[in-house]
Amino acid sequence: MSIQALPRNTLVGGITLILAGAIFLGLHAQEVHQSLLAIPAFIGWAAAIYATRPLVKDENHTALYFAFSIMALMIVFLHETYEYSGKLRLFPLMIGYAGVVLSGLDILSLTDTRLGHAITRILGAALDPDEIHVRKVTRELIVFSAMAAVVLCIYLIGFLVTTPIFVFLWMRLGGKKSIKACFYGGFFSLVFVYLLFEVILRYELYLGKIPLWAIDKFLP
Repeated sequence: MSIQALPRNTLVGGITLILAGAIFLGLHAQEVHQSLLAIPAFIGWAAAIYATRPLVKDENHTALYFAFSIMALMIVFLHETYEYSGKLRLFPLMIGYAGVVLSGLDILSLTDTRLGHAITRILGAALDPDEIHVRKVTRELIVFSAMAAVVLCIYLIGFLVTTPIFVFLWMRLGGKKSIKACFYGGFFSLVFVYLLFEVILRYELYLGKIPLWAIDKFLP
């Protein structure tokens, strides 16, 4: 679908979303109070719904609103996390932003666009085969439960172990991909996460309670 063919609501909402995102980043760079950041965040969230709704089939609107509700929860979680300082907030911030990204991918996969179809092909149309053509709230609850499981796994075994396992299982169960494709997906996602955070950003990723316990228990 070309830009010219996009519905008017989508164009207006998209432009508003971009402007809200730019304002958010500008305010964040100025280190303003987090309450002010909530304003462009809310405007961008509402604009995203306004822009996305015309691109989603009527029978999938309920799932769309549910997915946006999950994203709103993640945004509120991020807002509250920024009230903390130092290293205390690094782990929950990564969880919050990961939740926003996953919610965004889920929303895009609902759209009847080339991008939406591509995301669906990669990540899978649904975990329940009966919901391949009609996206119900049940499917979104499964997605939300999967996100909660990811958070728990990250807490227990860390980012570097959870990332390839989650990508492998999601591609296998949700996307019905081959074992080989799932293995490559998990491996390259691990490499990407490691290079981005450990090498480029020089951020020490959280190892998880169990590995940290093992290190403290068995190493002198």
